Amino acid sequence: MSFSKRHHFRRRHPARQTEENPEIQDVEQPESAGSESAYLRSLIDSRAMVTVVLTNGERFQGRIRYYDRHCFSLGLSAKGPRIFLRKASVSYIAEE
Repeated sequence: MSFSKRHHFRRRHPARQTEENPEIQDVEQPESAGSESAYLRSLIDSRAMVTVVLTNGERFQGRIRYYDRHCFSLGLSAKGPRIFLRKASVSYIAEE
């Protein structure tokens, strides 16, 4: 049986406290918490095959080779071409 994990790339903007809603706290960005970076690093280290689904529904399969703050590289085959994808255009990543 295949187990698939999904990591959603949701961009949440910090909520601001207002006089009407004093209980709202600032929401920490995933990039600043290190969870997104740790997840991508684990995918690189494990050489896991992933499916990347973009916000427009387009899908790519391969291995993540590199990442930085705004994009990451997906190797479509062992010695084949790599494509760079902007994190802002990614809906989710599913491990295979």
